Amino acid sequence: MPFAYRSRPLALGLLFLALSAGAASAAPWRSELYPENGYDPSAANLDTDKVLQDFSYAGYRRGEAPIPDLAGPVHDVTAAPYAADPTGASDSTAAIQAAIDAAGAAGGGVVLLPAGTYRLSVPAERTEALLIERSGVVLRGAGRDRTFLLNSTADGMRLKYVIRVRGPAQAGFRQKGEAQVPLSADLLNSTRTIPVADTAPFSVGDTVVVRNDITEDWIAEHQEPGWSGHGARLGGLTYRRTVLAMDADAKTLTIDAPTRYALKLRDAARVVRLARAPIAEVGLEDFSIGNVEHPGDDWSERDHEKEGTSAHAIHGTIFLGLDRARDSWVRRVASFAPAENRSGAHLLSGGLVLRECTHVTVEDCVFQRPQYGGGGGNGYMFRYANSGECLMQRCEARFSRHGFVFLGMGVSGNVLHASLDAETGRATGSTGSYHTGGKASDHHMHLSQANLIDTCTAEDSWFEARYRPFGSPPLHYLTAAHSVFWNTRGTGTLKQPVVKSEQARYGYVIGTRGPRSGVELPRRAPQATDPIDHVEGEGRGDDLVPQSLFLDQRARRLGADR
Repeated sequence: MPFAYRSRPLALGLLFLALSAGAASAAPWRSELYPENGYDPSAANLDTDKVLQDFSYAGYRRGEAPIPDLAGPVHDVTAAPYAADPTGASDSTAAIQAAIDAAGAAGGGVVLLPAGTYRLSVPAERTEALLIERSGVVLRGAGRDRTFLLNSTADGMRLKYVIRVRGPAQAGFRQKGEAQVPLSADLLNSTRTIPVADTAPFSVGDTVVVRNDITEDWIAEHQEPGWSGHGARLGGLTYRRTVLAMDADAKTLTIDAPTRYALKLRDAARVVRLARAPIAEVGLEDFSIGNVEHPGDDWSERDHEKEGTSAHAIHGTIFLGLDRARDSWVRRVASFAPAENRSGAHLLSGGLVLRECTHVTVEDCVFQRPQYGGGGGNGYMFRYANSGECLMQRCEARFSRHGFVFLGMGVSGNVLHASLDAETGRATGSTGSYHTGGKASDHHMHLSQANLIDTCTAEDSWFEARYRPFGSPPLHYLTAAHSVFWNTRGTGTLKQPVVKSEQARYGYVIGTRGPRSGVELPRRAPQATDPIDHVEGEGRGDDLVPQSLFLDQRARRLGADR
């Protein structure tokens, strides 16, 4: 497959020039797309212009308030009336769930898990062991080296969660809502000012979705005929937002974070007022998680499709899942290997998934060693699934099929900051190690928009946003547009570049560093991905100013003292 590969010099003369250029590059440099003064990403046309969008809105409360350390009320799961067993000898699922329910009924509070091991299980009739469905509940351990949650259910975990935070269905990205109002003009730039045909159905504080449909015209514009007839399944571009202000005379709404891609009247661009707001102010913090391994031996790529196999029994298992949440967090959580696991597995399949979430922060988390890493979405450690404006920072994904994954047209404005993906393409199976069919941290499918991978490291792995003609209809195809790889570091002995980028409209690779600093620009589908993506500063990331785009943009918006 042809591609443009920007890494090794091909002759001694070129090597000398490269070394000379490397010596000269010790001087600080800035991207031509991010000047020190006069930077206005909202002025760019998203169909035609190169632009680094403003990613500073990602995470809890848009970075405008710190994650709270909730003091109480405290529901100690080991105290009466709950009496959970911290020795791990007996099952504590019902006791911990009772404490969660009590905290929710009281309007919020801390569900405290003192130091110890708490055995959980997922009954056959349920889809999770622990469920949080009310705002303001914080599940808190004594530290990830002191509090351990061990799920003892292995067989029959197919498509189930261990811990799930679930907001109301009416807060979903693709709900019909209580009102739908068309835009009054095409939106070709990233903006917080939304022109609408009528402001009357809206109020300040409303939860809305700014969205479109994937029409045949949209598909033709993106030169992706393989998506023809699949527009409804693709779902459309979706930006869930809060209305901060209205101007009835100008007929505009001001929303709390920008849109991320062109929205056109041709494609029924509109604003939907949702019937419910997402669940909010929920926290998971300071504990470790692990799963008793499955005793089977069927771990091939497609075994999850074969009923009766071990892979089928645990396919799609997620340990931590947040659905339809906003302004929530997961911090200081890690996976661990239960002592009884002969393979060293920490998890059955998936680590953490954010689905239809906005402004969620995940930080200082480490997930690794899934038992199954086969096809169909298994073995992913961190996943943005149709979620926007979320932040993952200082996280580590180790020894997995895919470390960090961006998946779906609802994925936009997310940031992965100062995180590590190490040794992908692996799972434990029954013996401790086998190679999986998928590798790397990737933009996986269906045109996510304007996500930022910022000052991250790939150790014997890489980061990518490539054209992917794989999967079930509608095929993955175009995976990204206007996403940025900023100051990416490559380490280890893997003979691969650190970034591979082949995006619609434009993609951006700015600054790479480390012993593996090459950039690959594949050419699988030039008709859909031309012009070729923008690359600056290959091998010169150590001297890039600023070192972090995300932190600099946040300082610009909020002020350097915040």
